[in-house]
Amino acid sequence: MENKFFRECPNCKKKLEYSSKKGRNRAEKVGTSCLSCSLKEAHKRPEVILGDKRRALERKKRYKGEGNPFFGKKHTKESLRKIKIACKKMNKKKHPSYQSEEFKEKSKRCGKDNGMYGRSIYDVWVEKYGKEEADSKMVETKAKLSKASSGKNNPMYGRPSPKGAGNGWSGWYKGWYFRSLRELSYMIKVIEKNRIEWKSAERKINIKYVDYDGKERTYRPDFILENKILIEIKPKKLMETPNNIRKKEAAVSYCEKNGFEYRMVDIKIMDTEEIINLWQNKKIKFIKKYEECIKKYLK
Repeated sequence: MENKFFRECPNCKKKLEYSSKKGRNRAEKVGTSCLSCSLKEAHKRPEVILGDKRRALERKKRYKGEGNPFFGKKHTKESLRKIKIACKKMNKKKHPSYQSEEFKEKSKRCGKDNGMYGRSIYDVWVEKYGKEEADSKMVETKAKLSKASSGKNNPMYGRPSPKGAGNGWSGWYKGWYFRSLRELSYMIKVIEKNRIEWKSAERKINIKYVDYDGKERTYRPDFILENKILIEIKPKKLMETPNNIRKKEAAVSYCEKNGFEYRMVDIKIMDTEEIINLWQNKKIKFIKKYEECIKKYLK
C-alpha cells in the first residue's frame, strides 16, 4: 500500500496530501499554501490586478447583453430540476478520508505532533554523529543533489527564467527605500501614521544564524523603531517555516544581549488604487521595471 504524507495549509488549515515525504517536507520548508489560497493571494497582487483589470473589462463588455450566448434564453423546468438535484448531492458529499479512523490516526503525526517538526536531517545527524561528521555528510549530500540536478537533469535546462522571477515591487517612498509592498504598507500605515521614530536596520544590524541546511548565514531585520525595537516584515504564512524560526530564535537572543525587543509582523498590503494614487502624486517611485508596468496600465 502506497504511503501518504500530510500537512496543513498555513492559511486555511486544510489537510494537504502528498505521495512522498520529500515533497511534503519541501512544501513545509517554503510554506506552500493550498491551490485555493495560492490563487486567492495571486489574484490580489498588484501585478495581476494591473495586468488583468483591462482585460476583465473588455471581457465583460464583450459578453454583455446580446453578446452573451445565453441572452434571451431561460432554463427549462427539467434543467432546473437537474441543477437542484446536483446541488443537493454536492452539499451532502464529503471526502471519505476525512472521516476514516486511519486518516485521523495519520493526522496526529502532522504539525507539532511530528517528531521532525522544526528540525532538519542535519539536526538529527548532529545528535547522532556529532557536528564534524554531520558537516561532512551535509557536504556529500549537497554534492550528490547538485550532480543529480545539474545540466540536462535540471527541469529548467535550456529554458529562460520566468518573467519577473526574484523581483519585488521595490522603490522609494519620500526617499525611504522599500523592498516589497508589505514594507511600503508598514511605512505608511504604521510608522508614518503614528509618527514613530525609525531607521533602516539592514546596514546596522547583522545577526548570525545557522539555516535549515546547516549553513551559517547573516540575517538583517527591516526596521529599528525608537532605537529599541527590531521589526521584521514577513507574511504570516511564512513565519513558521524552519529557516524563519531559526532567524527569529537568533534575533531574540541578539536582542536579549543588546537591549532590544524583537517583533516579526505581518500587515495587509494597501489597495492597488491607493498605491496608484501615491504614484501619480509622485510620493512613490518604483524601480524601472514597475514604473513601466504602471505606465502601460494607465494608458
